Amino acid sequence: MKKREYAFDILRVIAMIMVITIHVANVYSRSFGIISNHSFAISLIFNTVSRVSVPIFLMISGALLLDRKFNKEKYLKRLGKFLLLIIVWDIIYLVWEYLYLGVTYHKLYKLLFEPYRAHLWFLYTIFMLYAIQPILRMILQKTNNITKIILLIIWLAFSTISMVNSDIAEHFTSFSYIGFFVIGKYLYDFIKSHDLRKYNIPLIIVIILCDTVSIVLNYSLSVKYHMFYNLFFAYRTPLIMIASFAFYILIISNYKKDSINKIISTLSDLSLGVYLIHGIFLDVTVKSFMYPAINPLFGIPLFVIQIFIASIIAVFIIKKIKFLNKII
Repeated sequence: MKKREYAFDILRVIAMIMVITIHVANVYSRSFGIISNHSFAISLIFNTVSRVSVPIFLMISGALLLDRKFNKEKYLKRLGKFLLLIIVWDIIYLVWEYLYLGVTYHKLYKLLFEPYRAHLWFLYTIFMLYAIQPILRMILQKTNNITKIILLIIWLAFSTISMVNSDIAEHFTSFSYIGFFVIGKYLYDFIKSHDLRKYNIPLIIVIILCDTVSIVLNYSLSVKYHMFYNLFFAYRTPLIMIASFAFYILIISNYKKDSINKIISTLSDLSLGVYLIHGIFLDVTVKSFMYPAINPLFGIPLFVIQIFIASIIAVFIIKKIKFLNKII
C-alpha cells in the first residue's frame, strides 16, 4: 500500500476552510453598492486569498490518481460513487431549497448536465476527470518533460486569452480543470525529487503579488463599471493558477514528517462531506443574519467558523449512520 501523503491532509483542511470562506465572502462581494467600498475591498481580500482552494483539491486528486495503475473494479466503483453523490446531493438541495427557501425548480432535465446548486459543479467535474483518468495517465506516461512544459505554456496562454475572449473562456473552463488535475501529478513528482524549501520566500512573494493584483483589478473594475466584477476570481485565470501552484508547492515541500495530528487527518477525511453539506448551513446564516450590516472583517471569519463547525458535526454524525455514510 502506498504511503499516505500527510501534506495532502493539511492542504485538504486548508482548502475546505477556504471554500467556505469564498461562499461567505461572496455574499458580501455581491452586495457591492449596498455595502461601503471599504467593506467591499475586505470581502475581495478574503475572496481572492481563498481562490487557491478548488485548484488544490483538483491537483491533489491528480497527484493521487494519475500515479495508480488502472484497476477496472476500482475505476467503476469510483465512478459509481460520484454518480451517486451527484444524484443524491442535487436532490437534497432541491428539496432543501423548496422547504427552507421556498424555491421551486421546474427544469429537472438540466440536472443531467449542470448541478442544481452552484458549488456541486465540483462533483460533475471530478466525475469527468475520474472518467478520463486512464487516458490522461497513458498520455503522461508517453510524454517527455519538454512536451509537458510546452503543454503547460499553451495552457497558461489559453488561460490568458480566455480573460478577454468569452468564446474561448466557455470552452477553456473544463480544459483548465483537466490542466490542474495533470499539473498536480507533475508538480508533486517534481517536489518529491527536489528540495524546494529554499524557495519559500519567493513562493510566498508570488502568492502575495498574484493575490494583490487580482484584488486591485477586481476592485478597480467593479468601481469603474458600478457592479461586482469578478473576472479575476476565475480559477482559469493565470494569477489564480500561479498562486495555486505556489501554494501547493509551498505546503508539500515543507511538510516532511511521516505523521500528522489526529485532528487534521480526521478533518481531512471529512473534507468532501463538508464541501457537500456546507451550503445548507450557509443558507441558514444568510437567512438568519443581515450580512451587509456586519463588518466583513469580523463577519466573514465568524460565519466561516460557524458553518465549518456545524458542517463538521453534521458530517461526523452522518458518517456514523450506516445507510447514510455513502452519501458523504
